[in-house]
Amino acid sequence: MTSSASDAPDAGFRFRRWAEMLVLYLGLPLAMAAVVHRGHVPLLLALMPVLGLMVVLMVADRSFSMRAALNRGFSLRELGLILAMFAVLGGGLAYWVYAVEPASFLSFVRARPKVWLFVMLAYPIMSVVTQEIIYRVFYFHRYRTLFAGNPALGIVVNSVLFSFGHILFWNWPSIVLTFFGSLIFAWRYYRTQSFWAVAIEHTLYGNLVFTIGLGGYFFTGVSNL
Repeated sequence: MTSSASDAPDAGFRFRRWAEMLVLYLGLPLAMAAVVHRGHVPLLLALMPVLGLMVVLMVADRSFSMRAALNRGFSLRELGLILAMFAVLGGGLAYWVYAVEPASFLSFVRARPKVWLFVMLAYPIMSVVTQEIIYRVFYFHRYRTLFAGNPALGIVVNSVLFSFGHILFWNWPSIVLTFFGSLIFAWRYYRTQSFWAVAIEHTLYGNLVFTIGLGGYFFTGVSNL
């Protein structure tokens, strides 16, 4: 998210990029929320045309390389920082649920252990991968010139857009949790430029949320079956 003065985009380019960003990351989630909650369309079906549009944009952007993005690794030191932060923040969140909503704590694990195990395995593949490619890899590539010299703004905007995308679940806890989660994920991606680093971190927090009893806030109420 850095560029020289000679590479600074003109006003027209910036306007088009901002307009595109708002349509993709605000307009599409609103449209999906209407389709899911008013049309009672399962979320997985509602996602298909949106994912298709994102794929078209990625392919059309000749400066974007998925292969290059997936080839960027990260250090063992970074992994240690990810795990240390998760131990502190994740542990604090787990204790908060245990203290405030003891009946919900580990309720999913106790009541439906096989389904819980399936979620632990499927969530990273079916949800984390897609979200991180769209909200971190593509976002920070496509809109990097808008935040050149001000990475903090890019991270905050990313977090607002990511949390807004969870309007699909129609409750405030999902919005709040994903905003603060995205601050972590967006900062991590900006710091490392590694899809794998942020995907691992997202998986840790996402699986924790389902495990400690907050998963109910991330369900649309419309069956995918």
